[in-house]
Amino acid sequence: MDRKQLEQKELEVLNSGVWGTIAPHSTSAAKALAEYTGGKYGLLCHSADAAYDAVLRHLGARFAGQPHGDVVIVGERSMPSDSLVALCVGAEPIFASVCGRCDMITPDGLREALTSAALPIRAAVLDYYAEGEMAEKYPLAEVSRICREGQIPLVLMAGGCIGARHDGQPLTAFADAVIYTLGKGSAVDAGGGGLIVTDVQAVWAGAFAYHNCGRSPGAGCSLVMDDIVGGDMRVTEWIAVAAEDIFDRGALAVPSLRVPVNMKDQPVFQHKK
Repeated sequence: MDRKQLEQKELEVLNSGVWGTIAPHSTSAAKALAEYTGGKYGLLCHSADAAYDAVLRHLGARFAGQPHGDVVIVGERSMPSDSLVALCVGAEPIFASVCGRCDMITPDGLREALTSAALPIRAAVLDYYAEGEMAEKYPLAEVSRICREGQIPLVLMAGGCIGARHDGQPLTAFADAVIYTLGKGSAVDAGGGGLIVTDVQAVWAGAFAYHNCGRSPGAGCSLVMDDIVGGDMRVTEWIAVAAEDIFDRGALAVPSLRVPVNMKDQPVFQHKK
């Protein structure tokens, strides 16, 4: 659609009073984007951090009632939200060594983190920099195998690299969930929003409930959402319309490079040393 048609469509959804997630555009945009990435299930949230939050909450549900908590493995150089969102959902970040050239967790660093963790492991979270030249050389299949042998869910944070492949395969072939942004710097810059793509129906359904005020697909309230973050992480219809427009026109952009920081030495984690 042209600009005038897009503006008209946006006004229609704004005036409809319909929110997102189960609304027509939110549903169709999530499906189209998931198929484009090569994944089976897609879910749109109001931001990439919200998408990551919902997935971590689902993965942590299996530890409910344990008195000592659990951990999330992240790269010692990584995007700040990897560890900060983990803290918000009650998990303790532990830091794995990363490759000095590509800033992605090394297989040896992952093994060391797995063996040194004193608490149950909720997930390993890997920033996958498909924008960089080193991505094609990164041993993602080995990292995936290590996690699966240890029965540790692997979450890939793929930034704005919607549609990226590794060794010709969708990223969901290696991970339990892949998180993308639809914000600034994304291949699909809709002005905001986050996307969960997974091949695991249980991950999709669990994240759906956590992002939707505790309501499972086609059911009533199944979870209690009473913490500091709350449970409304749904996308809006107007963001979904913008994403659909970009996708339908084939107007995907080149995603911007992400710049990780040294999170292990941040003051908030100093007491963990």
